Amino acid sequence: MTRLVVTGVGANVWQFHSPGIAAIDATVVAVHDVDADRAKLVADELDCPVAASLDELLGHGADLAVVLAPHRFHADLVVTCLQARHHVFVEKPLTVTMTDADRMCDEADRQQRLLAVAFQQRTRTEVIRARELIAGGELGELQRVDLLATWPRKSGYFDTAPWRGTWRGEGGGVLVNQGHHDLDLLCHVVGPPASVLARTRTAVHPIETEDTAVALAEWSNGATGTIRVSTAETGEQQRLEVVGTGGRLRLTPGRLEFWRNAEDFRDYAAAPGDPYAAPRIDTVETLTGRDGRHVQLYQNLVAAIAGERELVAAGRSAALTTELAAALIMSGRLRREVSLPVDRAGYDELLLELAAR
Repeated sequence: MTRLVVTGVGANVWQFHSPGIAAIDATVVAVHDVDADRAKLVADELDCPVAASLDELLGHGADLAVVLAPHRFHADLVVTCLQARHHVFVEKPLTVTMTDADRMCDEADRQQRLLAVAFQQRTRTEVIRARELIAGGELGELQRVDLLATWPRKSGYFDTAPWRGTWRGEGGGVLVNQGHHDLDLLCHVVGPPASVLARTRTAVHPIETEDTAVALAEWSNGATGTIRVSTAETGEQQRLEVVGTGGRLRLTPGRLEFWRNAEDFRDYAAAPGDPYAAPRIDTVETLTGRDGRHVQLYQNLVAAIAGERELVAAGRSAALTTELAAALIMSGRLRREVSLPVDRAGYDELLLELAAR
């Protein structure tokens, strides 16, 4: 039976982790939070002690540490847990800067421990299938990628915790919090772009950080696309469209649609005959998806600890999403194109400047 400890247990996301912990029949041996009263409420439900400090928490003889604290604290907490020889499961985002992401992943390698990140949307069956189609070459040469996501929020949402929407406390807005799931979907299914040219703005909410971001993106093969995420508008919850020479797919929550071309577009373009004849579609595949919860991540994690599976969302792959968010923020603030990987020192300096204003 897995024994685990939780730091940041007073966070709202605990409600999503609790069913996952129950699904793997794990025992929570201790919890910790800077808000001792909230920690005690959870501890009473679990019939476990509240640790007064992180050191005390890590002394309870667990296999796994779950980190749910605000993401600006992730790096130090995760590294400390890894150094205590715990596997670690951390809420998204992995962290805010690539300097910290590198440090966390390097420490996991050094300690030979697993570092998993809560990107539960990777377990959606329609996402798994979309990734298989692209990796298997079914779309041919990548040509276009478009991502749209809206997370409508009332401004009062940002008052639910003092760190929300601040550079010092959150290190970003929609790009590192709500829309981070959508950026991860893009990175996981298609792969991260090679460069971005972004515009970010605080359109509606009275916060320091961006509530809306839009960008042009270019991939290493020359494919181009767009990214738009916002908490300040209504619209489709999430849509990822990918077009290649072999076909196209549309991914929305719970549904995948895939159109396979009868011939590769390059062959169609070079063929003789009627110059106005439309390309023919060979087959259409649709899939109604399921899963996409923390339960699947916890099940995957215990299997990975046992050496039976690879992690669905390991630290190194989650860092690609951190890097994309950083590139978008940097591009939007500096108003210029930014290539990936980002300049670590330059981004750290930018965040320090923003937090000091």
